[in-house]
Amino acid sequence: MRYTTIGLIVIIAMLVAGCGAPKVTTSYQNLAEQAVAEGNFEAATANWRLFFEQQLLEENEIAPEHYAQAGKMAFRANQADLALDWFQQAEYGNYADAGMYLDLANIYKEKGDLQKELEALEFYHRNYQDKTDLEGVNSRLFQIYAQIKDEKKALELWPQMRQEDRQEEENLANYFAIQRRLDNESVSDSIAEALVEINPKNIPALEWLGIKYYNQAEERYQREMKKYEANRTRVQHIKLTQELKTVTADFRKALEYFKPLWEIDQNPRYAAYLVNIYNRFEDPDTANYYRKYLE
Repeated sequence: MRYTTIGLIVIIAMLVAGCGAPKVTTSYQNLAEQAVAEGNFEAATANWRLFFEQQLLEENEIAPEHYAQAGKMAFRANQADLALDWFQQAEYGNYADAGMYLDLANIYKEKGDLQKELEALEFYHRNYQDKTDLEGVNSRLFQIYAQIKDEKKALELWPQMRQEDRQEEENLANYFAIQRRLDNESVSDSIAEALVEINPKNIPALEWLGIKYYNQAEERYQREMKKYEANRTRVQHIKLTQELKTVTADFRKALEYFKPLWEIDQNPRYAAYLVNIYNRFEDPDTANYYRKYLE
């Protein structure tokens, strides 16, 4: 066994000696690819670096796709700056692929460079987007458009997002804010209800629905009372009684949203609504309880 081992070492040494320098560069690339197969991104990155150094030393041209491959490994080895440098080298060589731009977007996101992240995602969306959006790029693009108040692009992108992404609270909240700014009340109502279902403590949605039902009830109350005051007949009284049932139902609905808001924050603004609701219910004790919190 000992002589067999020595013999193998000698054979390997002879092979290496006869290969010459160009084979060394190839071995670095092979070693990098082998490390990738083993999931060792640190080793892959180190071997890609050696490969580039050897190629530059020998003044050999480096294919831009090699920089892209190496950049992906460097990113997975948590060497974002090195990955960015190699990706830029690939770009200088007019090379691009989907994975490269996804990684670029993630690098810029980590660095907090929103504009660069947006550019990378938009490039990906234009050139590689498929109908299934497996990478969730549309969701991230929507979030950025919402953040920079580009409402037109955000709304165009919304239907292209995955169903599960459209049901996430953050995305729904952004969509809700956009629809509110555009005064689309019916759409805002349905989104607010979806938000409360996802998160019963979502304050903007609770406020929207609470104020909606409160105003609906109060406006109907004022309108019907004016009608009755102007025409105090038995028929008008019957109509008033019927309308007040709807008023009461809407006030109770408003309470379903203001009570959770009050539990979250004993805000004087919420107290004002609660005082008025309980006054309409002819419940002075409860109204007085909330009145103590008014400024």
